[in-house]
Amino acid sequence: MAVTSIFNRLSKRSREIKMQLLREHLPLRGDERILDIGSQVDNQSRQILERVEDKSNVTAINLMGDHLDEIRDTYPGIHVMRANACELPFADKSFDLVYSNAVIEHVGDFESQQRMADEVRRVGKRWFITTPNRWFPFEFHVRMPLISWLPPRTMHRAARMWGYNHIRRRYQSGCDYSDVFLMTARQLKRAFPDSMVIKPRVTIWPETLVIVGPISELESESPANGNTGNGQD
Repeated sequence: MAVTSIFNRLSKRSREIKMQLLREHLPLRGDERILDIGSQVDNQSRQILERVEDKSNVTAINLMGDHLDEIRDTYPGIHVMRANACELPFADKSFDLVYSNAVIEHVGDFESQQRMADEVRRVGKRWFITTPNRWFPFEFHVRMPLISWLPPRTMHRAARMWGYNHIRRRYQSGCDYSDVFLMTARQLKRAFPDSMVIKPRVTIWPETLVIVGPISELESESPANGNTGNGQD
């Protein structure tokens, strides 16, 4: 399907840009202890698991056992465990970097998102968190235009009427996206007050929001691809 092909190309390019931002603002020496929240194998877009040479320095957490099994099979040296992003079982400042790609919008409403943010800032010395931009005019979970501009509960009801099934790879009724609570740049800044929001874009409007912090640890405070960007807060 044409829309799926376009989505895949945009998604791949977006993730490449996010990795570029990580290198620019939080460059890795190679010996850092890294926590990857919501970790999964992603060979196509090469996320943090694929980019760290010493896998023994990485702790990968997820709530889904199939993702954890795949990580174990693909990268035997990685520390893998089931854990909740809102209740991280680690001591303060246990990790040099906490990384999470498109997870915070799935943990629940803003109160839950704030709990995840507090936990990230507690266990990490630095962090790099990404999430889809609520104000982008196309929603990438449901794959429908403008639906994310609705109040979250209304969006969930609309998505159940018609949305994209990622397993069957087709549009249909009955899709459950009740776990998706998209964030704005303003909400993300509220959750991470000591951090910088970056608005990278592939198209003319920022599709993704990236939070990097703390600001005192950033390599550069003038990011490429749009610190302020276009689009609403």
